[in-house]
Amino acid sequence: MKRMVLLIVLGGMFNSCGGSSDESERGSESCTYNGHRLYVGEKGGCYYLSSGGSKEYVDKSYCIGCN
Repeated sequence: MKRMVLLIVLGGMFNSCGGSSDESERGSESCTYNGHRLYVGEKGGCYYLSSGGSKEYVDKSYCIGCN
């Protein structure tokens, strides 16, 4: 019985970890622009970092739901 409870608890932990990574992957997919990760600035601007390291701003609509 203890072994069964342990398996259920461990299975739930792996499920929840897998679910959160799937959600974060989905979130990261929606928070990209032309293959670049999008960021939201302090004032609400939406940007990605170019290969040179500068901020390239895009329309705020691309950052809806991004952190």
